[in-house]
Amino acid sequence: MAKSKTPEPRRGVLSGRRWLGVVAFVLLLAHFTPLLSPHTTIQWDAVDVHYSLQRYFSEQAKSGQLPHWTPYVFSGFPFLSDPQVGAWYPLNWSFFLLGVTPGAIQGELALHALLALCGAFLLLRRLTGHDAGAMVGALSYGLGGFFAAHSSHVGMFQGAALLPWLLYSFERGLEAAPLRWFALAGGVTGMVILAGHMQTAVYAFGALVLFAGWRVSEKRQALKAALAGVTAAALLGGALAGIVIVPGMELTAESIRAGADYGKQVEGVLDPGALATLIYANAAGVLAGQYHGPTDVTQSYFYSGILLLPLAALALKRRTAKVLAVLLVLLPMWYMLGPGAGLYRLGGALPLLHKLRAPVHLWFAAAMALAILAAMGVGEAEVRWKKPWLGTALVVVFAADLLIHNSWYNPLAYGRASFDEVYGKGEKVLRTKIRPTMPPNFRLHMGEKVGLFGSLNSPLQAKVETTYGYNPLELAAYQDYRAAAARNELLIDGLSAAEVVHLNTENITGNEGVLPRAYFAPDVVDVKSREESRAKLENLNPAQTALVEGAHEPVQQDPQAQVLGVEAREQRVAVRYRASSPSLLKLTNAFYPGWEARVGGRETKVLRVDHALSGVVVPAGEREVIFQYKPTRFPAAAGVSVGALVLIVLASVLGQRRKRPADSGVVA
Repeated sequence: MAKSKTPEPRRGVLSGRRWLGVVAFVLLLAHFTPLLSPHTTIQWDAVDVHYSLQRYFSEQAKSGQLPHWTPYVFSGFPFLSDPQVGAWYPLNWSFFLLGVTPGAIQGELALHALLALCGAFLLLRRLTGHDAGAMVGALSYGLGGFFAAHSSHVGMFQGAALLPWLLYSFERGLEAAPLRWFALAGGVTGMVILAGHMQTAVYAFGALVLFAGWRVSEKRQALKAALAGVTAAALLGGALAGIVIVPGMELTAESIRAGADYGKQVEGVLDPGALATLIYANAAGVLAGQYHGPTDVTQSYFYSGILLLPLAALALKRRTAKVLAVLLVLLPMWYMLGPGAGLYRLGGALPLLHKLRAPVHLWFAAAMALAILAAMGVGEAEVRWKKPWLGTALVVVFAADLLIHNSWYNPLAYGRASFDEVYGKGEKVLRTKIRPTMPPNFRLHMGEKVGLFGSLNSPLQAKVETTYGYNPLELAAYQDYRAAAARNELLIDGLSAAEVVHLNTENITGNEGVLPRAYFAPDVVDVKSREESRAKLENLNPAQTALVEGAHEPVQQDPQAQVLGVEAREQRVAVRYRASSPSLLKLTNAFYPGWEARVGGRETKVLRVDHALSGVVVPAGEREVIFQYKPTRFPAAAGVSVGALVLIVLASVLGQRRKRPADSGVVA
């Protein structure tokens, strides 16, 4: 194993652990207002996705239940299979225990801003040996434009905040104690995945590969160690996150993402004009509230300090800086330009990459590289102008610059109104006005995704069963059904929607044709494919006909069959019925693998009915059928994660050096 020589750190006001005080002070200035002011709020997906999902999980977990399934959105959804919940991400657990509030989500952002700053400082000090330079680079990353722009994307924010720690663990493993540090790199990789934004996890691993290539370009003898480190990160990280990956893959295969191929689309690509925000924070009018850039402002803001590029340019006199710039700045930017530039189209041929939209989300990797270059540039500036105080002055300049432009006056960082004003009032209406009027076992229908009731997923908080929701992993068949319902309103009846929201008037009316949660349709029609059932939705009357996909037991539909009672819980439905012959019973819950049905203790197959819903063939008689949701892959996936955790802990302990040599002032 070749050992690299860590640069001797240049001592200064940031030596020892004093840098922690600087980080804490800057972080306090950045997050004091959004954490404590009643006139600020988290916003957009931070509310619609992360707050809603985390609060629901927290409430369910504290009541002693794991919410593998929720009945409150999309006529039922495999809640815990969704990686965005962040249920198994350890740094969320304290917030789950205390209770998830809007302030708790802001606390998660502040915690990960701290992690980004600390991890970047440790990495950059190890790479450059320059305390002030490391702090400048850490500020440009941890308070940079990527984090300001994506403060509403909590999982993405969390994953990007861990990138410096991933690179730091890898770098330490190249130097000494590879068993320990590469195992820790695997642990960090797993943590990035567990945070819940799979695209960020894939891109973070890609950044590790490019970083490894840069380090090997400096020390060819480190090639074997680098390969071992990258492999360990991939295998251990993937295994540790198995509890998220395996159920998430099953959900993705059933979701609208299953048929998506972004390898040829131009959504979310890097707009070259947006790079002007690297130089001038208000180049696209973000700070002035007059944005005039590409459609999604969160994908088009990159400001990380007015002196970032000049300092990075100073570093380019070194060969190592040039290689870094090519591998971790220019190459990712080429990819981010999208299919038209070629590299993204080529990358789409690789597993997973063609399923990832918005390649501009890779920007955090380029931002990390620019931070490294800026840290190098600070050292070059001090040498060129022979001003030993210059680095400290630059720390002050960067801190003030980024606090002003990426926190205090940046509308992307947090909302400038109270949560109750923007979201809370609508949620209260749903909880206190509408929920009490809803009959048991029926749903509220709304055709489009609008924030009429606060968060787009506010039914999770109000505990109102609905036909709608907000999730990029919405079940594909269910989306087909909802789309067809916009043209064939009889399908709304088939979702047990007793109340319908009319968006043009914002009125709610009763649905006279509503069908119950479980019922027998007189006619049963077999369909041979998903495409056939989708086509038949256009003219389907679910009160009269049931479309059944897949093999099933013989049916002699009893036109007089009756449902005698329904008892629905969140992950269990009991239906009492009477039928004189084997008949198909419809259940208006979304169909998904994992639902089981038993009649008198005998298991019967749950069928896909009406393209997106559920049903079973029940035997004759007066009986009860019990539907129960049991996730098919969760137990095995959880076992893999536990095993990986044990391996990582053992490797970290056994691989620790008995005698720790001096490590150039690095705080481990």
